[in-house]
Amino acid sequence: MPKKKPQLPGKLPPQVLKLLEKENLHTEDFIACAVGDMDNEGNYCSLWAAFDAKGLYLAFGHEHVQKKRGNKRLDATYTLEKLECTPLDDIEKLKTEQYVTTGRLIAVIDGQDVSLARFSLGRLGDLQRFCDCVNAHIEGRDLTPFLEDSDEALHCPKCGKRFADRRRVCPDCVKQTAIARRLMGYFRDYKWNILVVLILLVMLTAVQIVLPLFSTQALFDDVLRSENPVAERMAQLTVLALIVIGMRLFNIAVTMVYDIVLSRITPNMIYSLKMKIFQAMQRLSISFYSSKQTGSLMERVTRDTMSIYWFFIDGVPFLGYNILLLLGLLGMMLWLSWQLTLMVFGVVPVLLVLVLVGSKVFRRLHHRIWAANARLSSMVSDNVNGQRVIKAFAREEEELSRFSAFSKNLRDSEHDYTIREATLFPALIAVIYILTTLVLVLGSQFVLRGDMGIGQLLTFIIFLTMLQGPIDYLSWVSNWWARCADASQRVFEIIDSDAEIKQAEHPVELEELRGSIEMHELDFEYEPARPIIKRVSLKVEAGQMLGIVGKTGAGKSTIANLISRLYDAKAGTIFIDGVDVKDLPLSLLRRNIGLVSQDIYLFSGTIADNIRYAKPEADMAEVIAAAKTSAAHDFIMKLPDGYETRVGTSGQALSGGERQRVSIARAIMQNPRILILDEATAAMDTATERSIQQSLQKLKEGRTTIAIAHRLSTLRDADLLAVIEEGELKEFGTFRELILKKGAFFELYQIQSKALQAMHVG
Repeated sequence: MPKKKPQLPGKLPPQVLKLLEKENLHTEDFIACAVGDMDNEGNYCSLWAAFDAKGLYLAFGHEHVQKKRGNKRLDATYTLEKLECTPLDDIEKLKTEQYVTTGRLIAVIDGQDVSLARFSLGRLGDLQRFCDCVNAHIEGRDLTPFLEDSDEALHCPKCGKRFADRRRVCPDCVKQTAIARRLMGYFRDYKWNILVVLILLVMLTAVQIVLPLFSTQALFDDVLRSENPVAERMAQLTVLALIVIGMRLFNIAVTMVYDIVLSRITPNMIYSLKMKIFQAMQRLSISFYSSKQTGSLMERVTRDTMSIYWFFIDGVPFLGYNILLLLGLLGMMLWLSWQLTLMVFGVVPVLLVLVLVGSKVFRRLHHRIWAANARLSSMVSDNVNGQRVIKAFAREEEELSRFSAFSKNLRDSEHDYTIREATLFPALIAVIYILTTLVLVLGSQFVLRGDMGIGQLLTFIIFLTMLQGPIDYLSWVSNWWARCADASQRVFEIIDSDAEIKQAEHPVELEELRGSIEMHELDFEYEPARPIIKRVSLKVEAGQMLGIVGKTGAGKSTIANLISRLYDAKAGTIFIDGVDVKDLPLSLLRRNIGLVSQDIYLFSGTIADNIRYAKPEADMAEVIAAAKTSAAHDFIMKLPDGYETRVGTSGQALSGGERQRVSIARAIMQNPRILILDEATAAMDTATERSIQQSLQKLKEGRTTIAIAHRLSTLRDADLLAVIEEGELKEFGTFRELILKKGAFFELYQIQSKALQAMHVG
């Protein structure tokens, strides 16, 4: 299939394009466009930026809106006041600078920064993408990485609100019917079971409707008020009693079968839904988890799926039952007395209005409760995991105040919900009680005139009273559906989210990785206009060791993440064995790249289980060998249960250095072709570090190793060293070459040497 043509960033209004055409610009040749909101002096106006193969064009003017209707702007007119044209050949680079509340668009001409315009920070992302397109075109690079997400594509075309995630789905504009159809799609595999459920519901409804005809109308009008002999009436009474008992028993039996069949459907559907959520979470990229709170994600897997579960257990099945019962009761009431039934119909619109209004209100309140609960869960999770920091800084009272604020927010949301609930449902019951009294008064007049029998009137009253059940249910089901729809929307957000790191449609299959790594013109940023890696290029042959040094925040760990493809570069390419990492299968990369990060995570379980996590089939001998290599064996054997000692989440029973050694053992067990050590020995004392370094020497043989470290002494054996400063590669070469060069590496080496000498003298 041919790839879909990417959307150009920025979209200028047609009226603006006509104004530019009057200035002899060929707008059909524009490569990319962007919209700003200030001129070069910081005055608010409309800025329309565009470029083609010849030049960069900045048009300044104003937009005048005559009318507003909701979120849609109508009857806009535009005026062009100034047009600035700069030949593209004169521009070396186009960039943005971010300040506290504003930013600036800058062109580099003859090595000098020339300010072109200012803008508010809300325009930063769009203008930065525009700059990236201009720079890529100037340098003859591929523009595709910058042509994916236009500013307009990030907003809902209906209401104009910014999308909350990459799904491009607006929760306010999603149709409820679409959510319902999608949920019902999970029942396709159980269509025959559902057919049985529907048949059972019809049978239950029929019994409920027919039963009063025997237990009330026939009893009063055909037996008690009959002039037949007593013996004959006793026989009729016995028959009626047997019929009622039989119908009751039949009703119980059908209900049992119904519950059994239903118990096989909904739990399996919810299981399937949970599996899809968790499967999607495993597929998503690291960036997704960086933007979500832990409590929020846990709520979606547990509480939201249970909201859907209870709706389909107590909601959908009884919805059909109550609709059938409501129609059946109204039909029987028409048959008994059409005059009294018309009175009932006159009140139905009032009930429907109350139900519809309540549905909208309850859905909004449910979302407020969910959001408040998710924030509270995240706060509690942070508090539990951060107890060491809290105690160290004596912040218990402040944490209590934070908890109180979050809890009050949840309490207030639940209080509002309870107030609405306590108002709506009594109102419904009051309407039904008034209606029942009016029917009783009017029906009694019919009995006195001889138009109705007492049993007929009592049966009608019973049917009217039975109406309260379906009406109550239908009012409640709107509440349940509000909760279910709100939960479903959040669940589908996870399922529908696209992974930023995607495997190529036709990946390059390699039998085995050798481990050579080459970076070419690498650019990366976590946020627009804040580059972390800037045009980094270097090459490491298979089997070599590369040491990366630099100050904190220079971008060293980011390089490690890009090599292992936890993130994708914004521009440039990483080659492994001459193949772009984006063209290699993700499974091949994950299997052959071992990463020991400075952020260590140990799973809840035994130490042995954590070590063999990378190789579940490993026997105990392999686990012990890996632990010995990482200098973890000795401290493990001192623990109460040795390798079977259970550690909590994040290994909280172990010290930082001990967790780090277990993490290294886990990477050793993986036996990767490329080993990345990101400050792997930072939490260890010098003696332990030397022990591990000696052990890792054997591990490094025959594989490519990338070691990131602050201690330059740990990188003496590196074949190559890279010095990273503010995301740029300042120096690259061997240890001896960089020392003789007396540049940035030499300065770092001198600083650390003097510090060590001072410690030794002390």
